[in-house]
Amino acid sequence: MRQAAVVLALVLLAGAAWALVPGDRVYIRGRDVAVLQSTTPGAPTLVKLQPGDTVTWRGADKKKPSWHRVDAKGKSGVVYFANLSATPPESELVTTPAGVKTLDAQAFASSGAAGKALTEGAVRYGDQPEKNQGELRPTMKEAVRQTETLEAVSAQRTPAELDVQAARIAGAQQ
Repeated sequence: MRQAAVVLALVLLAGAAWALVPGDRVYIRGRDVAVLQSTTPGAPTLVKLQPGDTVTWRGADKKKPSWHRVDAKGKSGVVYFANLSATPPESELVTTPAGVKTLDAQAFASSGAAGKALTEGAVRYGDQPEKNQGELRPTMKEAVRQTETLEAVSAQRTPAELDVQAARIAGAQQ
């Protein structure tokens, strides 16, 4: 199952890469993404990039197509393809007692909140029978399902709808 998911992801990403032409601007998705001098193990890091940083895409490496050549901050190197996106990251909404504020992707990643999505490991952890014994309510398994539901619902909302909901929640908490 995992192999099928990896193959599907590679096909989809390769399709997205084919829509690009060398010289196109693409965006960094991850935090502290290293632009390496080459694809060889232990290659020196030329520069580290943050979510939303832009790079000039030069194409997939011919020998190792999961690595893509980019120009960033005056340096030319390679970046693992999963760290690239054709679209800029969305701003994140944060509520505070003072109200709702929007953070850019880089500030959000720096806050540590970017790890909010459940990972496969977190789901497996929550599904362990021994983690779901006792009086704890909701159980770990229920909490995982609730979080997955919330993530699915939020993915279907526009930033404007999330602004309204966050303002409503912030108002109710005062």
